[in-house]
Amino acid sequence: MNKHLRPTLALTLSQRLVMTPSLLQKIELLTLNRLELSDLLNQELAENPVLEEIVGQGEVDGAESTEEKEKSADTEGYEDFDYEYFFGEYLSPSSRPREWEGTSEQPSFELFLATPSTLNDHLNWQLNLSDVAPEIHDICCFIIGNIDEDGYLNLPVEEIAESLKVSEEQVEKALQVVQALDPIGVGTRSLQECLLIQMRAAGLENSLAEKLVLDYLPLIQAKKFRELAKQLDCELEVIAEAMETIRSFSPKPGQKYSTQSPVYIQPDVHIYKVGDEYQISLNDDGLPKLRLSRAYRELLKKKDVSKETKSFVKERFRSAMELLKSVDQRQQTIYRACVAIVERQKGFLDHGAPYLKPMLIKDVAEELGVHSSTVSRVVANKHAYTPQGIIALRKFFTSGIESASGENVSVVQVKEKIKGILANEDTQKPLSDQKISSLLNVDGIQITRRTVAKYRDQMRIPGSRERKMAVLF
Repeated sequence: MNKHLRPTLALTLSQRLVMTPSLLQKIELLTLNRLELSDLLNQELAENPVLEEIVGQGEVDGAESTEEKEKSADTEGYEDFDYEYFFGEYLSPSSRPREWEGTSEQPSFELFLATPSTLNDHLNWQLNLSDVAPEIHDICCFIIGNIDEDGYLNLPVEEIAESLKVSEEQVEKALQVVQALDPIGVGTRSLQECLLIQMRAAGLENSLAEKLVLDYLPLIQAKKFRELAKQLDCELEVIAEAMETIRSFSPKPGQKYSTQSPVYIQPDVHIYKVGDEYQISLNDDGLPKLRLSRAYRELLKKKDVSKETKSFVKERFRSAMELLKSVDQRQQTIYRACVAIVERQKGFLDHGAPYLKPMLIKDVAEELGVHSSTVSRVVANKHAYTPQGIIALRKFFTSGIESASGENVSVVQVKEKIKGILANEDTQKPLSDQKISSLLNVDGIQITRRTVAKYRDQMRIPGSRERKMAVLF
């Protein structure tokens, strides 16, 4: 036998994170919004017999005192439950394997329902099936993550290269890979590029339709078809045929994968002002209020109940207790995060977007003493009802730009200032991005022309040339 292939024994030390079911449940609950949490609690109520819903103000074998009604979810209904007696074998490190595992549950029919694929899912699926070098694959993933719902990439190549510490040539290669994915036209940075890629994929190189998009797109957008016919010295019918070809391509290729069903938002948190102070309350409307069943607790104390039945009930109690504690911990974490947000964003809550201060997730995480990923989960998919309307919690978090005075100004404030400058510009002589940058610098905000262009594109405001063409036609 080859000495390099013979079996050997070796001891190695390594560290790894083991995700317990309890930890996984806590993570899952943090990411759920109020409607999703309600669905989960109702499902648990239907599947776990030891859980029961508190009707009205919480009746337990008759009337309860006011003090009992105000007990938190962490203790309500647990007061006379002997945890050590019933859960001792589960808490002990020397516990024996359970003698009864219960009957296996059949999968829910919901598992067989097809959920619509998002654009991001569709692109990543194709990318993972492509033969792409690992370093290019990572850049492709970054690009896909920055493609909006219409299919457009809102970051310039140089900024991607700077962010990932790679060359612009590598980014261009990765971009070509993404733009070759379905739907054709995805990952482009302008309407012109989007249409041209679709045309060339359809074999329309050197066609009149391609020439119109390449050289006369502003006239097309202004519907100056007679002017086009005159400049190209051709019949209007020829222009009309080329326009039919152009209209056969999608200006928003990503829309094919966007959800068409309406999204109904119900705030998870209410933030309102009482006097000079802001109050925060979690929206519990519609959430079932759960507790452990007293009937099943009494069942565990009976001597004539079989060992298998007690084992099953104890396991259900353990699961129910973990759920209630996880829900309580979720509510407390969301509340604490909202307290930190409100403390930093009172100006926004009082006066609106121009007063939104820079705030990073890591800042709130440090204040709460939790990991940044925990705060990210807290603000994901959740909304707050505020004096400024219903706001996604993640919208409170924005990076900042240092002003001449050394104070941080949020990106939202900068965008509002750009909007204000453009609202007052001479429509016959639209301001260039460089001029906007200069005006902002005079106002104490140090910002480059490239950054102005990026923010303007994100706000879907055309460039100076397009704005002038829109006025002319």
